[in-house]
Amino acid sequence: MIKKIATAALISLFSLSTVFAATTTYIEAAISTDEGLQLKKSSVFDASESFIPNLDREVSYEWDFGDGNKNEGVQILHAYQEPGRYTVNLNVSDGISSSETSKDVFAYRKLIVLITDQTEAEDRIQNIKQFAESEGVFIEVIESFGSATDFISEEILTKKLNEEAKNIRKAGDIMVWTNANSGINALSRSIQNGKSSKINFSQKTITSITDNPSAYTSRTERQFDLIKPKNINLAKEGAIDILIESINDQEFINTLEEKAYPHEIITSRTGKLRPWNFMSFFVNSLINNGVPDNTIALLLLLPLIATVVAFMKQVVGITTFGIYTPSIITLSFFIIGIYAGLITLAVAITVGALVRPILKKLRMLFIPKMAIVITLVSLSLLFVLIISNAIGLFDSEFLSIAIFPMLILSTLVEKFVSAKSEKGLSSAAVLMTETVIVAIIAYFIAGGEINLGLFSLHFEFIRNLILTYPETILLLLGINVALGKWSGLRIMERLRFREVLRHIEE
Repeated sequence: MIKKIATAALISLFSLSTVFAATTTYIEAAISTDEGLQLKKSSVFDASESFIPNLDREVSYEWDFGDGNKNEGVQILHAYQEPGRYTVNLNVSDGISSSETSKDVFAYRKLIVLITDQTEAEDRIQNIKQFAESEGVFIEVIESFGSATDFISEEILTKKLNEEAKNIRKAGDIMVWTNANSGINALSRSIQNGKSSKINFSQKTITSITDNPSAYTSRTERQFDLIKPKNINLAKEGAIDILIESINDQEFINTLEEKAYPHEIITSRTGKLRPWNFMSFFVNSLINNGVPDNTIALLLLLPLIATVVAFMKQVVGITTFGIYTPSIITLSFFIIGIYAGLITLAVAITVGALVRPILKKLRMLFIPKMAIVITLVSLSLLFVLIISNAIGLFDSEFLSIAIFPMLILSTLVEKFVSAKSEKGLSSAAVLMTETVIVAIIAYFIAGGEINLGLFSLHFEFIRNLILTYPETILLLLGINVALGKWSGLRIMERLRFREVLRHIEE
């Protein structure tokens, strides 16, 4: 009997201790405030998101702001008087249990929003942030690191800019450091279709970091009327430190001019169109009506890509699947990147080559066979995407944008299977290989970047010329007329019959 009573008592004590623990050990303090806080301006420090299990008890909120000032309350206003980084401590207590948490904040004299996709400069950007803090400047980074192409980068940055509208509103300076014009494009799209549309940019200065300021002047001017900032400065990377050290925009510009630093300044008075820039007028109109700059770039680059393909076929003598197939491959490379495009093609062609002999044994019509092939290609691509996502090769943001171009590339397996049926596997493989080679050449000439690990190949002159002066596309008509009248031997034919030609000359 005594044993049973002791056991019951122990069970009761255990239950009471469990209940007591459940009601006293789950306070979780939480601080809600921005990481960057404007100097000498009251900012809200909010503890209302703290978890309090027993609301019937009186709760105290004790703040230590790290600058010698303390206060009590759920929501407190506090202003820092000196720039620098501070640690804010919060202690939440209900008299029985308590919880403590902390958060680092930076009191700044100037806020700069940095829009970037420069993955290779990620360490450099961290050093820039540290230098900026030593100058009392806080840099809020909005990044799309790891983006395969300018198009993917623009989509990701547009989404993040909509999420960071509050910081953009507070910033006096916006710095853009991206490949091509993707950062400026993303900002203009955010203004057109996102939360940034309610922000007044008339007192904000935009500084675009580029290796060649003059090359991007005209493309940036197209975005000026849409963003309507105070001005847009184009300068090289070295201007970043000058911008951080400058008290205001005028001092920044004066320093650039005193040091004879290469830069361009775009204002409402620059970029006036001339009668011979008639196509630029229509391009500007499209941009102002919400058409993305990169979409227009694809339309303008397509004639160049088609001309390169025509030259490779007519003059060089490389055989391809017509002109459409290499052109669509090149455009896909621009959207999703050359390596993602090549992986997609390799999977599609490999599956087509392996499945076709098996289906050949079945007595079926060609179209249903191709439907089966495309189905198996789609399943194979799904498997590849699952693996690549697991190992971090492609992230979810990339896949959400790139899936459609990848599906278009996968449907090119029909060309390969048809050629294999007519000419055999080796001939079809050679034809597809030459098609891909021509697509890569067109991609490079049209301004695409080919990263070879130790170095990268990038030729932007023709691309910048066409995108800056769309009227130059008309010159491609004359080039194609000349190619259409080409009647001489192709380069490949000269190589193939060089012995015969040598004997004829003798």
